[in-house]
Amino acid sequence: MGTHTRRAREKMQRQQDILRVAKTMFWKQGFQNTTMKQIADAAELAAGTLYLYFPSKKEIYAELLIQGYDLLIQKFTTVLKMKIPPREKAAKLIDAFFDFAASYPEYFDIIFFIVQREGKSVEEVFLRQDYFIRLDRKETACKALIRQFLSEIRPTLADTELELTVEAVWTMLTGVVFFYFRDEPGTFQAIASRARDLILTALLV
Repeated sequence: MGTHTRRAREKMQRQQDILRVAKTMFWKQGFQNTTMKQIADAAELAAGTLYLYFPSKKEIYAELLIQGYDLLIQKFTTVLKMKIPPREKAAKLIDAFFDFAASYPEYFDIIFFIVQREGKSVEEVFLRQDYFIRLDRKETACKALIRQFLSEIRPTLADTELELTVEAVWTMLTGVVFFYFRDEPGTFQAIASRARDLILTALLV
């Protein structure tokens, strides 16, 4: 392995270590209450070294958002590749979304809650336009996978109807997590199960 390749791998590993530490800290104590110095200390780095990797905690935050979307995309993709009946596949897609919230609370919390909890708009949290573009692409990719499945099971839907259906499904899924995820696990599971039944009934008539 050449020196350049080794250094690139070491840099990537260091970046992932920083993101792992920051993810936990943002989740536990909030974005506003977490400082770059705290992240550096937790990652066992000098503050100056941390800034070489990420100019601010906003950039760290944005990378975590993207990382979370990638995990969700992976879950959706895995389900779509399954050779199973449409109703079962639809149920598994919905369950994949809710399982993501339960299995990766840090990521889901970052994606859907921190901005609201901190009383900040997205525009106030991010400064660089390229992050808006990357995040929009990730959310679009999630919805595109849902659209792909819907177009297979409801081929007669016009494009406008299809887009509205995707948005309705996405809004219901995120709404269930937003409003009920912090309740008792039993409450969340019950609401999630009911939402799944309603979506399946609406889609597979």
